[in-house]
Amino acid sequence: MDFDEKLFPVFHCPDQNIEQIFRFRAEAFFGHIIQRANGTYVVTEFSAPVAHSGVDGTVSCPAHHHINEGRWIKERKYIRDYLTFWLSKEAEPRLYSFALADSCLNYLLVSGENDLLEKLFDGMAENYAAWEKERFDCDYGLFWQIPDRDGMEFALLALAYGNSHGGEGYRSTINSYMYADAVALSQMAEMLGRKSEAGHFRIKADELRKNFLWKIWNKKRSFFVDRRRDNRFFLDGIELQGYIPWCYNIPENEHCSAWKYITDEEFFCGRYGLRTVEKNHKEYLVEHGLPGRCMWNGWSWPFASSQALTAMANVLNNYQQKFVSAEDYFRLLKIYTMSHYKDGMPYLAEAYEPDEGYWYVDRGARSKNYNHSSYCDLIITGLAGLRPAPEQKVIINPLVPESWEFFSLENVSFCGFELSLFFSHDKGVTFLVDGKETALKRDGKGNLFWQRADHDKIGAIL
Repeated sequence: MDFDEKLFPVFHCPDQNIEQIFRFRAEAFFGHIIQRANGTYVVTEFSAPVAHSGVDGTVSCPAHHHINEGRWIKERKYIRDYLTFWLSKEAEPRLYSFALADSCLNYLLVSGENDLLEKLFDGMAENYAAWEKERFDCDYGLFWQIPDRDGMEFALLALAYGNSHGGEGYRSTINSYMYADAVALSQMAEMLGRKSEAGHFRIKADELRKNFLWKIWNKKRSFFVDRRRDNRFFLDGIELQGYIPWCYNIPENEHCSAWKYITDEEFFCGRYGLRTVEKNHKEYLVEHGLPGRCMWNGWSWPFASSQALTAMANVLNNYQQKFVSAEDYFRLLKIYTMSHYKDGMPYLAEAYEPDEGYWYVDRGARSKNYNHSSYCDLIITGLAGLRPAPEQKVIINPLVPESWEFFSLENVSFCGFELSLFFSHDKGVTFLVDGKETALKRDGKGNLFWQRADHDKIGAIL
């Protein structure tokens, strides 16, 4: 699919690299939207076919990134079709870990298409039940997964078992995704007026969260650490995927001490990228097999970096803590941005060397424009701070650096309206709905917000 700038938000700011990579990632994403023989659309991970792809190049592993990124496209049929595909008989939504219901809710918060919810809800509930049958340990109260099925070959759990693609364990990945799906199913059931199902999934979410916080939080390391399934021991290191629980607001304020590692150069913060394993671990950047292969024992993966930045924005918006700041967020976002280059030109491959700054996993046509992460969503919801919320509401809380004199985010399609956000030191935040300057309110936490119900009722026009 060719990029159509009329269908996607436009971001301007004083940082030319961020502007350039925002545009580059949008263009690259459109290139991964393909029309199938039946006329519907899906999103691919690779530009060239790979052996582990499903029908028409689909892979469930990065699908939540695809949906979060693609929900900002004004033409809804692309992601609407893609969500519908994942609940079809020909799809494999559980081949890899994938928070399908949460991804659907994230899309609906932006699109407002309740008819799609009615169409997909039962299938999403069945998908959750199938995950429980396949991956839930009733005796331990947690889901288990193999790192390879999280798309994380040679992660510490796999190496602990001596099997690059094996090693069963209780992980932050699968348990966070399943909690998010249970919460999303509860919320969507409420939207549909299905009270008993809403309560059913709320109980599942609460119980899973309780077990996760109790059993996966390692007090000694102040971090969420995988446990082996065979002996239920903690692994001996910490990994970037331990921040995934904050993508879904699972932890309490007391767990935010984990964020002291994200900016520490001896742990996760490499000069050129976020490391997937702490620097001082014995397996850090140890090559297993041929060099340049997929290894998650230190190399910087856009998949994990974008998850960590999503989680960090949630920490800054939703938690009371002293470990990271908006300035830290921007610094790490800028590092992530600068990894999107090769020979001075915008480029995206698979894994980046975090200490020396080059694409480590770069297999030519297979790796080019590797669609396995998010970027534009980080700019929209994190940096610019336009954050979708239930009941057709957006919260506005930019995380831009104090040195910026301006930024603008325009052409944002939200629940049938076109939103634009402008910021300057002189005027602060200016918010437009369908081209008209519109008043913002403040909620009980002091956040600026706009809600469609208010607009429909009184116009709220200044």
